[in-house]
Amino acid sequence: MLSRQIHYITLATIFVGISCLGICDTPAEPLVSGNAKSIRERTLQSVNASEQNLHPTKVLEPLQTQISQRDMKIIEQLVAIAQGNSAQVRETKAGMGLNAFTDVVTIEILPSLTNRKYISSSPSSENENSLSATITIDPIKLINTFTQQPIVVARWQEAKKQKRVAVVQYYLAYLQARQATQIATHKMKKFTHATVTSIPARTSTEANIHQIDNSDYVTAATEMLGANTRERVALEELAACVGLSPEQAIAIVNER
Repeated sequence: MLSRQIHYITLATIFVGISCLGICDTPAEPLVSGNAKSIRERTLQSVNASEQNLHPTKVLEPLQTQISQRDMKIIEQLVAIAQGNSAQVRETKAGMGLNAFTDVVTIEILPSLTNRKYISSSPSSENENSLSATITIDPIKLINTFTQQPIVVARWQEAKKQKRVAVVQYYLAYLQARQATQIATHKMKKFTHATVTSIPARTSTEANIHQIDNSDYVTAATEMLGANTRERVALEELAACVGLSPEQAIAIVNER
C-alpha cells in the first residue's frame, strides 16, 4: 500500500513538472518573434539615418517640369560672375575707350640744356635744364580707330552673349543630371529596405550575393552610378564655365 502511494506521488510530481514546463515554454515563441521584429525595426531606422547622414541633400523633392523664376535668378547671378571672370570678355572690353588710341597719339619728351650768357661789367653765364614734349597725332589712324569702335563694341557684346549661352547650357545640364540622380536614388531605396528587412535571416554577405543575382537591382545600381557620375561631371563643367570652384558653384545653386 505504501509503495502504491509513493508511485502515485511520483506520477503526480512528474505531471506537475511537465505542466509547469509547458506553461513556461509557451510565451517563449512570441518573445523570440518580438525580439526579431524589434531588431528588424531598429536596423531599418539605423540604415535610414545612415542614408540621411551620407546624403543630406538627397531628399526626395517634387520633380521639376519647367524652368522656375529661382532658376532664372541663379542663372543671372552665374552669368554676371562668368562674364567678370572671362578672359575673352575682358580682352575685348580692353580694346574700347582710351586703350583704342594708344597707336594714334605719340608723345615724345626730350631733355634740353639752355646756356645763357650775360654781358655786363662782370661777364657771367647760366645753364638751365628743361624738358620739351612733342605730341604727334596720326590722322589716318585716328579715323580708323573711330571706324573700328562699333566693331570692337560688337565683339564685346558677342563675347558676353556667348558666355551667357554657355552658362545657361551648363546650368540646365546640371539641373537635369541632378534630377536624374534624385530619381535613381528613389528607385534604389526599395532594394535597400528589402536587404535590411532580410538581415536577421541572413548575413550581409549572403544578402549582397542575393542582390547581385537580382537583375532589377543590378540595373538600378548601374543607373544610380551613372546618374551620380553625370551629375558630378555637369557640376565640374558648370564651375569651370563660371570660373569658380565646384564648392562655390554648388553653394550658389543651392542658395535659397
